Amino acid sequence: MKEKRLIVNADDFGMSRGITDGIILAHRYGFLTSTSLMANMPTAEYAVSRLANVPRLGVGAHLNICTGRPILHPREIPSLVDRDGHFHAPHIMIRKLWTWRTSAREIEAEFRAQIRWMCDRGVIPEHADSHHHMHLYPAAVLPFIRALDAEGILCARAPRSSVWPGAKVIGGPHEGSAVRRLSVHSYRTALQFLAFRKLRMPESRISFLSKDRHNLAGLGECWKVALASLPPGTFELACHPGLFERGFSETDRIRMQREEELYWLTNHEWLDVINSSGIQLITYRELVEAPSRRPVTRAAAAL
Repeated sequence: MKEKRLIVNADDFGMSRGITDGIILAHRYGFLTSTSLMANMPTAEYAVSRLANVPRLGVGAHLNICTGRPILHPREIPSLVDRDGHFHAPHIMIRKLWTWRTSAREIEAEFRAQIRWMCDRGVIPEHADSHHHMHLYPAAVLPFIRALDAEGILCARAPRSSVWPGAKVIGGPHEGSAVRRLSVHSYRTALQFLAFRKLRMPESRISFLSKDRHNLAGLGECWKVALASLPPGTFELACHPGLFERGFSETDRIRMQREEELYWLTNHEWLDVINSSGIQLITYRELVEAPSRRPVTRAAAAL
């Protein structure tokens, strides 16, 4: 019988000091196993400096073409930046990627530059994903694959999302009508088994219905039920823990969610559910290496 394996990955490592410190706390005192670094953000160097204290934390690349300034000079990637040299905002970049108004060469070059920035600082990415899932949009798929292949990254986040806990919804947890949800589910399944077939990935990400994702009062319980009902296989729970940081958090759209998730990730109730459900907490390393049991305890030393 297949084992239950779970990667708990925090996005946005390096986006701010508060987010970075929250992720470190969620790993040291909770059940967070992995994170994804935003190499182009102003506090990325600070994030790298914190890694020496958490040698068991898995680290991947959170490739970013929709927030902040690029690693490359803006003149090298004109289709990705505005007049001020910043990446286009997410809603603009999504439209550009859907309509093929970006350069595949430029996307690949910026992705590779962000990966190399990490490697130059001694952080070898174990996996890759992207900010706001930009690599899943049509014009970015091949540049993402080529960048990972060129830089030797073997693992990536699964495009597919599964509805939890066990909701029977046509098309999965995506927004919109049943037709749209089914279309998105079919597209992402094709990406996973065709375009990304050479990459090592979990079977899917754990996700929730829109009404649950936007209800912080009940989302924590959804997490708990999802963990308790996890079937055999390998899955990822993507999360966004963080601490409030004056000067940044005031404009952070999900600042309340970050603090709530940090609480859930370090709460004994969730740790007990993981232990009682027989879930093995892993990182992306263990998708390419022999798996090993990673017990969860309440002591900080456990992680």
